Amino acid sequence: MTLIVILVFLMLITLFAVSVIDRIQQRQRQRRLQQRRLRVQSEELVEIVSCLEQILPNRSITRHINDMVIELQQQMLSLEDKNPEHIEAAIRKSELHSEELLDPKSRQAIAYQQESDAQIAKTQLHLNATMHLVTQLAAKGTINEIELDAYLVELRWAYLMVSVMSYIGQGDKSMSISDRFSAQSFYRKAQQLLMESMHQDPRRMKMIKELSEMVDGARASLSRELREAAPAESSL
Repeated sequence: MTLIVILVFLMLITLFAVSVIDRIQQRQRQRRLQQRRLRVQSEELVEIVSCLEQILPNRSITRHINDMVIELQQQMLSLEDKNPEHIEAAIRKSELHSEELLDPKSRQAIAYQQESDAQIAKTQLHLNATMHLVTQLAAKGTINEIELDAYLVELRWAYLMVSVMSYIGQGDKSMSISDRFSAQSFYRKAQQLLMESMHQDPRRMKMIKELSEMVDGARASLSRELREAAPAESSL
């Protein structure tokens, strides 16, 4: 009888130990899954930051998105229980990047033009995602309504310009090989996008006018202030 009691007791201890181990393993799996999800989100935001750096004159927007990367990395770090060094290094790198985005000396060349339809689509996808992200920042109180409105205006202009300037670039390439017919077609496509847009930026109407002159042969290219992305760095 005593032996039976001992065996039952040992069996209960074993079952309890198995249950504890199972719960520990389940928590570890959940933690790894959460870390993986955060890492994917972080990588997606890093890709958006890289895109915005190339096309947005206002780096305040880019910095806000980069700060979101840091927040995700910090969440990853809080879940790490073995080797936090690589996450800590990634956080330091992201923090340095945010500081660089505040430094006007580190500014790189800005250009809306893309080389392919796939690049145009990908860039505009990132811009759409950024509009959603800055709306989230406003909902959390990270930015105010005035900043949100200004950011959305700039992002919508960039979205339009990615297609417009890419068409114009294709037109310029056609002109460089004396294919005036193709060039006119590209310039008209760019002009049509501008005419269909409801964006209130005053550059839109001036660009429509200059594109008409380019189609007619009265102008060789857009004026410099329209061709270059305006470096309207915000202090917000």
